[in-house]
Amino acid sequence: MKILIAYFSRTGFTEKLIYKVKEILESKGNSISIEKIQSMSKDTCLGEICKDVHHYPLIFLSLFSKSWRKRYIAAYTQIEEDIGPLQYSDVSDFDMICVGGPKWAHVSYPVARYLREVRGLEGKRIGAVYTFGGPPLPVFELETMKESMNRIVKGRGASIVAHLGISSAYHELGIIPLFRIMSRIRFCKSIDYFKSGSDFSDKLTREFCDSLLTKGT
Repeated sequence: MKILIAYFSRTGFTEKLIYKVKEILESKGNSISIEKIQSMSKDTCLGEICKDVHHYPLIFLSLFSKSWRKRYIAAYTQIEEDIGPLQYSDVSDFDMICVGGPKWAHVSYPVARYLREVRGLEGKRIGAVYTFGGPPLPVFELETMKESMNRIVKGRGASIVAHLGISSAYHELGIIPLFRIMSRIRFCKSIDYFKSGSDFSDKLTREFCDSLLTKGT
């Protein structure tokens, strides 16, 4: 298949994961093109967080109630920010699209803008790739991002057929010691067990690619 992988990476962790996906898909005979989404914002990590900080108490509450979480994600107004010109501004000619980026509470702002601006997305089958700082907490990291991506993509008339979420075990604000404790408590494993480049990560990435190709045909 002819596949486009569009991604945004602020610190390089998502980019490394994206190129692992590219390597696997190419090894299976697919033609891969890359679109690196460029943010036009000059804000620091803290500046980006401040744009969405008013939602953090609601995110916290959503961890304890499935019904509240469903309503909250459905009503959430996704923040976006300007992105640079796209090399592939119309994706109509591609058989499938992969879209990747870091988790910023929900979808990272440049990825959200990309999904709204890019043309030809309607009817496409999409693979979603994202990284996050902590261990793979089912709700806080995985479900919140999965459902947010599904909502945005569905709004464009497309569908996500496979998700891949991997820990970077990194946070720009230096809160990884907290995540390390959470990983030990929740999974009885070091966060390093889950991070990008680990055997766990490689296994999930291969499974993602297989699922993507199976469901995309």
